[in-house]
Amino acid sequence: MPIGQFVDWPNGHLLLDIAAHLFQPVAMFGLFSGGHDSLCSTHRASSHPLFTAAAHIDTGIGIPETRRFVRDTCNLNGWDLKYYKAVDQGQRYEDIVKKYGFPGPGRHGTMYIRLKERALRALIREHKTKRSDKIILVSGCRSNESERRMGHVEPIQREGAIVWVNINHNWTSSDNDKYMSEQGLPRNPVKDKLCMSGECLCGAYAKKNELAEIKFHYPEVAERIERIQADEIAKGRWNWEGRPPKGKRSKSKAVAGILCHSCKAHYDMFGDEPESEGGHE
Repeated sequence: MPIGQFVDWPNGHLLLDIAAHLFQPVAMFGLFSGGHDSLCSTHRASSHPLFTAAAHIDTGIGIPETRRFVRDTCNLNGWDLKYYKAVDQGQRYEDIVKKYGFPGPGRHGTMYIRLKERALRALIREHKTKRSDKIILVSGCRSNESERRMGHVEPIQREGAIVWVNINHNWTSSDNDKYMSEQGLPRNPVKDKLCMSGECLCGAYAKKNELAEIKFHYPEVAERIERIQADEIAKGRWNWEGRPPKGKRSKSKAVAGILCHSCKAHYDMFGDEPESEGGHE
């Protein structure tokens, strides 16, 4: 039977046990973005004997309340937290936008590499002692329509030293809600207000009028984006919710990774194509 067809409720150790047996990892981290998918997957992983810590990546363009939620939830559950910042890897959102403009979907992979993957690689470097060491990263990535459009997501995937375990691979959003209720897990108010965790607002999949929605709930965050946007528009470029003109779209083959699985899902559910290719609207 394919691994993804196993029903592993409630502790989720089956996939982790399989991955541990196959790859003999030196550490296991729950990747906790602040969303409810990653909350459930980290909580399930935390009871496994090999669990090392939760890990969070600060993209530098997120909502502070989500970062606080991550810290508070880790403290509440007694999880060690490994915290990595994109800026510590030399990646500042304003600088990236100044060079390339706002990303649009075509440059989502570039944003992933710069704002998340480089910090993730720092985590791996810090916890490997030998070249052959493997590290399990537990994600909350689920097999829904958006994941299939991004590329097939296996329950267990190896990528060099990284062993991805998508512990909630066959869950639905209702499973998440049920599990959180049963376990008494707190809800991220950012997620409940915006229908996204808010740890990354790079704008690659920004939907129409999303900035106004962010401004209603988190005005300081929106005002920062508006300042960057004003500079871009002054240079004749497109806005945060817009798309680069066809001649300026990225030709990069970089693909957004598992850590950005919820971005496309959010856009597919709520997004509308902008009225123009790169207009200011």
